[in-house]
Amino acid sequence: MNNYKYYELPVCYMANGLELKLPVHKFSGGKGPVVGLSASVHGDETIGVEILRRLFEELKGMEINGTVKIMPTANPLAFEEAKRNNPIDRNNMNRIFPGRYDGTLTEIQARIMADKFLDGLDAYVDVHAGGQDPVVDYAYITNDEGFSRSFLSKILYRPKEDYIGTTSTYTKPKGISTVTVECGGGPNDSYYVEKGVKGLLNMLKYKKVIPGEAEIRRNQIVVDHIEHVNPHHGGLFVPGLKYSQMNTIVEGKVTLGKIYNPMTLELLEEIKAPYDRNLIILMRGSVNTILPGDFSFMIGDLSTAEGEF
Repeated sequence: MNNYKYYELPVCYMANGLELKLPVHKFSGGKGPVVGLSASVHGDETIGVEILRRLFEELKGMEINGTVKIMPTANPLAFEEAKRNNPIDRNNMNRIFPGRYDGTLTEIQARIMADKFLDGLDAYVDVHAGGQDPVVDYAYITNDEGFSRSFLSKILYRPKEDYIGTTSTYTKPKGISTVTVECGGGPNDSYYVEKGVKGLLNMLKYKKVIPGEAEIRRNQIVVDHIEHVNPHHGGLFVPGLKYSQMNTIVEGKVTLGKIYNPMTLELLEEIKAPYDRNLIILMRGSVNTILPGDFSFMIGDLSTAEGEF
């Protein structure tokens, strides 16, 4: 059985008189868990919307045991401008959960999502990506390691501390099986779209919401520390790595990228790898502008990793 319904969660009226709403696609069938999936909490992570759109198409013809709720665009105004944060109040939606009804626009939006989408779930997957330039590929281990592993990422991250105010820090204390996945970004290559859809379908199989046996990936690596390597200067970024080096080990303290002054054309900075063996988890691989402190590289520390590459 597969019953489908589309509805929208009203957030508020904007200054132009239009109503801001959050979209929900709901598939329901027989007895089973309620699984929620969201994307575009950060509006510049466009690929997550396409992954959920493709998942939506796959689910149309499937037998559903339980309920699947999809919120493809959790931050519509940020998505419209392809910006990480809400353009109205500049807040990062994934740092202010559960939000407030009497707060800023982003806080109101987060409160609506928390109360009317996240509450009542048995399992939750928040789909993220690298944004408009960086590419990323890993999944978090939060409170259900098997569920995290079922996304089939090569790299898993078990953080020692959680970020404050994320969707997962809201769902985790409620006993909701929670996974944040990071998949693709940058050129939004079809490889990562297909990888994301395959992983999410496998997660639904793991929870027995759709038919079939969940695939098990044996050669996964778990890291508990990721080094963020970001630039001090802004300017013209010229990469030292290719996108094909994602999720590989780069030997030595090599140059990850160079930053040039776009006016004088002088070299301002070389961004260096921090370890002798560097596991590439997030990277920039194209010539582009870059701001001081921009997310640029995330390097896994293999010295404390579980599993062999």
